[in-house]
Amino acid sequence: MKRISLLLFCFFLVKGYGQVNIVHNPSFEDTIQCPVGINEIYNANFWFQPCVYYGNVINSSSSDLFNTCGWAPQNNVGFQNPRTGSGYAGIFVYEDTINGREYIENSLLSPLIQGKVYCVEFYVSLADSISSLAITNMGAFFSNDSLLVTSYYALSSITPQVENLNTNYLSSKTNWMRISGTFVAAGGERFITLGNFHNVGTTNTQSVSGGWVGVSYYYIDDVSVIDCDSIAGVEEMEKGEISISPNPATNEFTIKNAGLRMNAIHIYNVLGEEVLKLERIANSEKVIDVSEWKAGLYFVEVQTEKGIVRRKVIKSTKY
Repeated sequence: MKRISLLLFCFFLVKGYGQVNIVHNPSFEDTIQCPVGINEIYNANFWFQPCVYYGNVINSSSSDLFNTCGWAPQNNVGFQNPRTGSGYAGIFVYEDTINGREYIENSLLSPLIQGKVYCVEFYVSLADSISSLAITNMGAFFSNDSLLVTSYYALSSITPQVENLNTNYLSSKTNWMRISGTFVAAGGERFITLGNFHNVGTTNTQSVSGGWVGVSYYYIDDVSVIDCDSIAGVEEMEKGEISISPNPATNEFTIKNAGLRMNAIHIYNVLGEEVLKLERIANSEKVIDVSEWKAGLYFVEVQTEKGIVRRKVIKSTKY
């Protein structure tokens, strides 16, 4: 064996403007053939493992593919249903004695555009039979070229543009856990690589019941990379009268009123959950502290005497 439903306006934004996921085969449904054993990530079209070069030999086939056609939900490392569809991937992300790990990589539909903010999301689940450790350090790294390294130790020095919070242990062996974030593209990035980009000494681990000693293995499903602007392409009720800056924001942003009295402010995340509610606002501008918010896209709804004005804002750690 291989070692809220959404608020109506949010629904309208997501469904009505047709955002495009630029990840090929994002939920591992498109397969060359049904996987029947380990090391078969290559059977998912457009997915592969980053190449490791050993002298004259290139090894690029150790990550796993699972599918309900015969290798899921029960598989060699546990039991899990796909989050959606019929397929998902699996990788070792931590082995404490040998610094072992795997990654999966995908070519994007189109290169990223310099200065654009991209919303990134994928889901993971800890393999129940094999994992005795949960980690926090799952991330997504974007590069102009596919990765070719002399060892996976080299990937421990890479800083992913999007990474799970280092206080959020991904410990569920039954549920799919969401990892998401935003970043501003340098421009020209054509590949996304998923995995743990920390070495043994800097990986945050937490013991969980069962599994092999010192091992962490995750399933991966539903990978998306979307131009954040396409998510929030809303035709606003009052153009130019209420503005938000800076946007993206890291610590705070200011909502300014250029002629309308603000009666209330409601802010929602992409799941439609209300993260802030302010009422009886007397000033023409309001500073919003977002320093403790998760990185991502938020929707601002400002109630005025003329109606509701909606804006989008990005909470980002880099801009």
